Amino acid sequence: MHVRHDIDVVAATPGLRAPLVTGLVLFLLLAAGAGLYLTRPRDDSAVPRAVLDARRDTTEAAARAVGRALGGGLSGLAQLATVVDESMRQSGSPLLVPFQHRRWLSLYLVDRADRAVVAAVGEPPQPAALGAPVPSDAGMRLARVGAVARIVQYAPAGTRYLLVGQLDPARLGELLAPAGTWLLDRAGSVVAGPGHGTPPAVGGGSPAGSATRRGGTEVVAWASVTGALGWTVVSRRATAERPPGGDHRGRAVAFASGLAALTVVVLGAFHLLVLRPIRGLGERTTRR
Repeated sequence: MHVRHDIDVVAATPGLRAPLVTGLVLFLLLAAGAGLYLTRPRDDSAVPRAVLDARRDTTEAAARAVGRALGGGLSGLAQLATVVDESMRQSGSPLLVPFQHRRWLSLYLVDRADRAVVAAVGEPPQPAALGAPVPSDAGMRLARVGAVARIVQYAPAGTRYLLVGQLDPARLGELLAPAGTWLLDRAGSVVAGPGHGTPPAVGGGSPAGSATRRGGTEVVAWASVTGALGWTVVSRRATAERPPGGDHRGRAVAFASGLAALTVVVLGAFHLLVLRPIRGLGERTTRR
């Protein structure tokens, strides 16, 4: 048979093995390249940059609003501490009642020496929420008060006392304007946010940013809240759904078409450049 004869000629002609091996290797490399193209990760760049930027901007705006609320509460408490210190000097009793319903759920004055509560308005005071030792400077922290979380802010009232105000973190939820937005503490626990869903996990490589998730069907964004607490506002938003498997189907068609074309080209070149000369050589050898 011609095929068997051609193979025998190739085996007997070392100088003709190189084109055959080269052609086969080239074909395998091209096929492997097409396979890598098919299996490469989906490109999420189809999500418009404007969508990513808009989500990041709204998340940063929410973070700034939370930062202003926390900073305003602390500065207001410091001003109130000055009034309380003055009232203690003049009358020996703190002036707290007029400020009871401003923003704090609980407002109380603590003796820094023994944690004794000198005066209080609102919810029952919880001096244990200050931690140990009792702070000497103004600041804030997130603490458990009974079974609920509270934002505890404090400011010195003179040299002896500490004025403490407890905020409800749920009030900060009103500032998280974009739907699907959460306020997280340093450990990633939810401080405030919608009562449903789970906040997205985001990378902390930059103070603010945005990215795509779930194959480009979801946009997430994050922004750090200014302050020493290390809190972050995160959000997610669904984008337009892509047809299921649309990308993979297109790549499969492209892969099949490309592989078919490569097969035709490689085998055609192999026949014209290798098999025909070998067959002609074999026929001449047979005639001799």
